[in-house]
Amino acid sequence: MSVMRWSWMPLAIAGSVVAGAQGIRPPVQPLPPPVIQTHDHAGPNSAAPGAPQSTMTIWRAGAATCGGQPVGVTQAPNPLPALGWSGVTEAPLRVMFRIDATGRPLGIEREQRRFGQATADLLPALAAARFAAGATRTDCSITFTPDQLPLDQVPAAMAMAYTVFPTGARAPEALWRRIRPADTTCFDPTPALLNRAFPDFTAIARQPGRPLWTMIGYDIDADGKPVRVRTLNGSRSAALDAASRRAVEQSRFVKGARRGCLYPYWKIADPMPAPEAPARETMPAQPEACNALGEWTRAPRLTYPNDYRRRGIEGWAIVSYDVAPWGALGNVKVLMAEPTSDFGDAARSMFTGLSRKPSETGASGCMERVRYVMGAPGTSPPADEGPLPLY
Repeated sequence: MSVMRWSWMPLAIAGSVVAGAQGIRPPVQPLPPPVIQTHDHAGPNSAAPGAPQSTMTIWRAGAATCGGQPVGVTQAPNPLPALGWSGVTEAPLRVMFRIDATGRPLGIEREQRRFGQATADLLPALAAARFAAGATRTDCSITFTPDQLPLDQVPAAMAMAYTVFPTGARAPEALWRRIRPADTTCFDPTPALLNRAFPDFTAIARQPGRPLWTMIGYDIDADGKPVRVRTLNGSRSAALDAASRRAVEQSRFVKGARRGCLYPYWKIADPMPAPEAPARETMPAQPEACNALGEWTRAPRLTYPNDYRRRGIEGWAIVSYDVAPWGALGNVKVLMAEPTSDFGDAARSMFTGLSRKPSETGASGCMERVRYVMGAPGTSPPADEGPLPLY
C-alpha cells in the first residue's frame, strides 16, 4: 500500500488549507460616542400586538459527568448571551466530549445536530473550559439549559455583555434601555469628545479562550473632566477594570456637566492553540489519482468561524471528497475535527460546491487538512469579521 503524500501547502493537492484570523481587536475607536442613542423602531416595544418579541437567551451549564461520574471543573464554561424570538422556544442542549490528561475537553459535539443562533457560543464556551487534570476520560457530557427572558427583564450585566460582544443581530433599543441609567443626561445628545484614552491592552494578563470586557460608569464635571469613575460590570478582570478606569479618567470632553455616562473596553481572548493533529503516516493512504488532479477552478474560501475567532480558539479538520471527471466535488465528509465538530462543519461547507479542472478519470477519497490559526495580536480584523461591538 502506498503512503499518502501530504504536501501541507495552502490550496495544494492533498494539502493543508489555512484559515487565519486576527488576535486581539485593536483599541476601541473614539467614535461613535460612549453608548450610542439608537432609534430601533422595530424593537419589541413597538411591534404589533401578537407579533414575535425579541428575547435574550442566557445559558446555564450543568454538572459535567464522564461515564456517569461527576468530574471537577477548574474553569466553568460561560456562554455569551444570545438574542432570539418569543415564538421560538429554546430547549436544553446536551453536548458530548472527552477530557485529556491536562483537563482539556476535546471531541466536542452536540448530542443532536441542532443548530441555531442562540446556541452558537455553546461549543466554543465548552472548548475554553477546563476540568480537573488526571487520566484521560471518555463518555463525558454536559447539558446547557436556557433561560429565555423578555428584553425588559434582562439583567443589566447580560445586556451590557451582549452590546460589547454581540453574538448575532444588533442590540435593539429595548436592550439599551436596560443599560442606560434612568436619570442620565449623557445621551441625546452625547457630549462631544476631545480625547479618548485607552488601556495598555498588552499589559492585561493572557486569558486564552476568554474574551474580557468591562463597562465603566462616570459623570462629567463642568470642565469636561470625568469624575466618579467606577466599574459597573464586566468579566471580572481586575487588571482590565483598573486600566479602563484610568483610561476614562484621562479622557476629556467639551465643557458641560453630565451624569450617568457609560463606556466599555474589551479584549478578544488570546489564542488557544489547537490540539495536535494526527501524524501524516497514521492516516489512510491517499489515492494516487488525487495527486494528479488539476488546479482549482473554484478554490476554497478561507473563512474563520466567527464564534471561535471571538474566543481565540484554534482548530483543525480533515475532510475527504470525490472529484468527478468534469471537476465537480462531491461526497464531502469530515474524517476528524478538533476541538469541536464546528470546525469540521466549517471545513465541509468550505469544500461543498467547489470544482477542479476536468481530468480523465476523476478521483475518490481525496483528503485535505484545514487549519484554523489565529494571527498575531494587534493585526487588523479581516473583511468578513461579522457583527462588531457597537461602541
